[in-house]
Amino acid sequence: MENSYFDIFTYLYDKAPIELRKIVDNTRLIEQDPIWHPENFVYKHIKLVTNRLHNSYNDINLNLCGFFHDLGKAETTKWDISKQSWTAPGHEDVSSKIVIEFKDWIIQMGGDVDIVLYVVQNHMRFKYLNEIRLPNKIKFIDHPHFDYLLKFNSADFGGCSLNIQELMDTTNIKKQIDDYKKTIEENKIITSRFNGNMIMVKYPNLKDKELGDTINKFKKYISDTYMVFRKYVLSNVDIMQEFDKFMKS
Repeated sequence: MENSYFDIFTYLYDKAPIELRKIVDNTRLIEQDPIWHPENFVYKHIKLVTNRLHNSYNDINLNLCGFFHDLGKAETTKWDISKQSWTAPGHEDVSSKIVIEFKDWIIQMGGDVDIVLYVVQNHMRFKYLNEIRLPNKIKFIDHPHFDYLLKFNSADFGGCSLNIQELMDTTNIKKQIDDYKKTIEENKIITSRFNGNMIMVKYPNLKDKELGDTINKFKKYISDTYMVFRKYVLSNVDIMQEFDKFMKS
């Protein structure tokens, strides 16, 4: 790999408008937490990430994502007294503004502004993917540019390695999402077959608390386990007919 290694970062820097080069230059002496970034300076990190991406994926959009992703740290980096380290909260927001500012150059270089902006905006959020609530996680992973973010993350790490890391294994997350989507669809089926409105049409005397108590008693009449009751409703049984039997018992 070393023989074919290409410094795309320097190529992009040389092609960049002077105002963008000034922004890049502002990162040269911006320090980072050495625990996460032993390469220390933001400039060096950006260069490493950009070159890892190019030499692994050779995709202009990913190259530009690497070039822009941490430029906002020049503006947001500060010393956190409590953590005794450098932090750059919200740097991705500033970096995103820089992407928009230089969108014409991105297009000129053959990039897709929407892809670059999406990755730059979300590259930090991705690192907390496991902590995102499932409904929001679904929207995140279902985004058409998520695969770019997945690849980008394989290059966005501290240290001076020239190689990317393995892609994050999203198998478990996708299974969680599939299970969640299945549950949502099953809930729709259950509601269409058995709900309070259907009961009140046949038994108008059942209202409010009495209705709720009756439904709960019926569920226990079918099974003490809610999951068994769900499967029962999802089967081919006529659940309202069973409810009628319960009401007569």
